[in-house]
Amino acid sequence: MAKPKAKKQEKPIKCYYCGKIIERSSEHVIKKVPLATKAGIRNYKRQLHLSCVSKYNEKLEDTDLRVQENSDWDAVYQYFRGNVLGLDSTIPLDDHTIRRLQGLRLGQFYPSGNNTRLLPRGYDFKTILVAMKVANIKIQPYLKTASFKDGKHRVNTIMRFVTDEINDVAMRLESQRKAVEKLEKDEVTETFDYISKLKEKKETEAKQVEEKTETQSNIEALFGGLL
Repeated sequence: MAKPKAKKQEKPIKCYYCGKIIERSSEHVIKKVPLATKAGIRNYKRQLHLSCVSKYNEKLEDTDLRVQENSDWDAVYQYFRGNVLGLDSTIPLDDHTIRRLQGLRLGQFYPSGNNTRLLPRGYDFKTILVAMKVANIKIQPYLKTASFKDGKHRVNTIMRFVTDEINDVAMRLESQRKAVEKLEKDEVTETFDYISKLKEKKETEAKQVEEKTETQSNIEALFGGLL
């Protein structure tokens, strides 16, 4: 007797924007998003949470954010080329190296048909740059003694050093960000409390003057204005 065929389990659908699984059909939206290709910008269908669509659109329209991300990406590119690989600024990075660097932005090996901008998953380029600087202390001595099959093998080995450091770097930067945020919040609260207390003091003083004036008027009235 033939065994019944096992039912194929549907692959979970992950949101293009946040990277989390879309659990309910009511949350599922298909949207065309612009992707950079060798032929230029093309629109491709991507699946998102309904709640993520507005967030993505907002970031897409934020020109300053896009300019900043492009600047951060350029800093990563330049550092990896010059400080890690030791290449001259006139030599461009090959496609494999670029894709590996962009893959870090999304926490992937390669970006795999995704934008490497505006998405809140993976690691931002500033974090990647710091991780590279930390890892480069170990990378440079290793490169002097190691041998590689080819350029891809060399880059992949370097990336292992970077990925070993990046989680720790990301956590440290996040802790620093929260500490600064708390400090700024405390300063604002302290300033607000000072202003509030100063206002209360002035109101109390004004009330005391008013009461004193009223008392004096009552006394004068009592004595028929003879005082």
